[in-house]
Amino acid sequence: MESRGKPGFSGAGSLSGSRRSYMGAAAAAPSKPAVDGCGVALRVFILAATLVAAVVMGLDRQTSTVQVTIADTLPPLQVPVTAKWSYSSAFVYFVVANAMACVYSAVALAACRSRSAVAPLMVGDLVVQALLFSAVGAAAEFGILGERGNSHVRWGKVCHVYSSFCERAMAAVIVSLVAAFANLVHLMFAILDVHKNSSYY
Repeated sequence: MESRGKPGFSGAGSLSGSRRSYMGAAAAAPSKPAVDGCGVALRVFILAATLVAAVVMGLDRQTSTVQVTIADTLPPLQVPVTAKWSYSSAFVYFVVANAMACVYSAVALAACRSRSAVAPLMVGDLVVQALLFSAVGAAAEFGILGERGNSHVRWGKVCHVYSSFCERAMAAVIVSLVAAFANLVHLMFAILDVHKNSSYY
């Protein structure tokens, strides 16, 4: 007498059913990764720090009065002179770079729940890293020049005239440098997380 296996009770049917149920569960799995609290906190800090750095430098301005001697027989003239962030290309680059980093951090916070955005966000973090460090270097170099001058090319120091301007610029550079290091730490954590979850290792 010929025996007929009932579908769903044979081993093959059970195996295929388990495979289908597994694939269905995988398809039904959520596409959004779990929220990384440390990563979100770092991104919020980077957003706030770059915003503060851009605003402080963008509002930096000071007008001082200097004495100009035309001739020894004439009394010196009192001339008002103004220092402003837009007069320096290094400070302009600093403000633009920090503003771009701030906007990117806001976009990254909105997209951090999407798995498809992991690779683009890492590339964006690398670009922001380069922007912040280069902007900090350019602004710091110009600030040191204003603080100490350059005797080789006969450029005099000006921070003794614009003390408040230089102090605010230095504060903005320090805040942006801290934001750059925070972005570096976040990028290192993201690389380690990808390495840990990679199927190649």
